[in-house]
Amino acid sequence: MVFFVDRVVPGVDVVYYEQVPNVGADLLFSLAVGFLNASVYPFLAIMEIQITKLKLALFTFIISYASFAAIALVVFGVHATFPGMLFGGTLVWAMAFFTNYLELQHDLKKK
Repeated sequence: MVFFVDRVVPGVDVVYYEQVPNVGADLLFSLAVGFLNASVYPFLAIMEIQITKLKLALFTFIISYASFAAIALVVFGVHATFPGMLFGGTLVWAMAFFTNYLELQHDLKKK
């Protein structure tokens, strides 16, 4: 989802590969944000914190919007304007919450 947002959402610009050494910045950004968002449920489970929908929403919200705020402030190959940050962060947050919520529901059914 993050890679899609990097490529399609207006307000999120990707510097082409000639200006980024070795690997595209959009791919690195997508992998990092995707990994962090996918790790929310397992991280909370490992820490033995009671997992609720609110906690999942809060953690994925922070990761999603903080990552888009970081690329708005620091130029490393992917850049987001304020509307791109809001729209992209919302799309990524919604998908991150949904996938972690599905994992929560799956775990609750097992118990």
